[in-house]
Amino acid sequence: MSDYPKYIHDMLAQARDEGQYYCYQSDCAALCFDVLALVPDCREANELVYELFCDEWTIYDNRTAVQQNIDEWDDRPHQQRRRLALSFRFMSRWEGWHREYTKGYTRERTGPPDVRKILNRGKGLLLEAYCLGDEECTDYAWPLFRQAIKKTNDPYHALLWVGKMYADLGFFADACEVLLELCSRFDNADARRLLVEVRWWRDNAHRIPWIPPAGDGSRYKRMMKFIDPNAPTHEEVIRALREKTREHRGAPKWKPAITPELAALFGEAMPREQTAPPAKTLVDWSFLDRDDGQPGELPKWAKRQMKMMPEHAEDIAQMHRWSRPIKPPTTPKRRNPNEQPFDPSEMFAAMDAAKDDMDEITPDEWEEAEDDEIDDEEPF
Repeated sequence: MSDYPKYIHDMLAQARDEGQYYCYQSDCAALCFDVLALVPDCREANELVYELFCDEWTIYDNRTAVQQNIDEWDDRPHQQRRRLALSFRFMSRWEGWHREYTKGYTRERTGPPDVRKILNRGKGLLLEAYCLGDEECTDYAWPLFRQAIKKTNDPYHALLWVGKMYADLGFFADACEVLLELCSRFDNADARRLLVEVRWWRDNAHRIPWIPPAGDGSRYKRMMKFIDPNAPTHEEVIRALREKTREHRGAPKWKPAITPELAALFGEAMPREQTAPPAKTLVDWSFLDRDDGQPGELPKWAKRQMKMMPEHAEDIAQMHRWSRPIKPPTTPKRRNPNEQPFDPSEMFAAMDAAKDDMDEITPDEWEEAEDDEIDDEEPF
């Protein structure tokens, strides 16, 4: 660490100093990722991101935000990936996420126009895995993405689009592979910066402090017996959706990148996973196994939603009656003494500026950007 240039030390010092204040953790983590983009083997930057994420209020805010989408007792594997994807989006400050909505960067959001339909077909399959948990869909998505990357006249934006899509949906290992290919073919600092952040999430997903331990769906099944004993199982839902897909569009003609037989051979060759004792976590998750499955007190965020939308209060209460309250930290929030008081007019000014940027996009660009049609033609 001592051999690094002074500006590296200064960036880390700034991240450590400002990271003690409320709501600064994501910005300071971004500084650490900037360092890792410049010095990939900087262990201090790597560990400092984790230390920042261990802030009590950061854990509380992220638990609350994720819970509004997924109950903490839902331990189905695809829900764990969704938690990671949501957390990544909440905490990422990579400027490319916002830049894609400004004039001149339409392709970063939509991909190259010559292969957009193929990319969107792959996106639809990934969304089935992300939202529904049909993991088989990921095997069909990659051949489509690969075909688009080979076919396009703009491989840079195709690779960037695919890498961002995998990252945005929590497929961090796949995102790293695509972004590594992008960086090997094009010298682009933005892509390298995104790569180091996605790689950190890939390597540290198992210890994000506000995410419950990974499960196999057994807790979900136990809770569903209390909530609705007659509800179809997750496996039954997947089978029914596949049947509807076949009825609507016919059986898919393409094949997964790896056949089941080859996957089985790989499985036999790989060493067995060693069952390690559960690691000590900052949050005591044992309450999840003690949950009695009965409706209880609503979380604070659900009560706020009921006040904001009184006409839907009963529906909100019914929807979230199995969402458990999260106890906030006992320590007060540490505010940056140099921070200016919040001025709502600044937020509205920023929204107006963003609207002005979007208004500058021509009708042709909007038509190109919003073309999400999925072509029915089979690519294989």
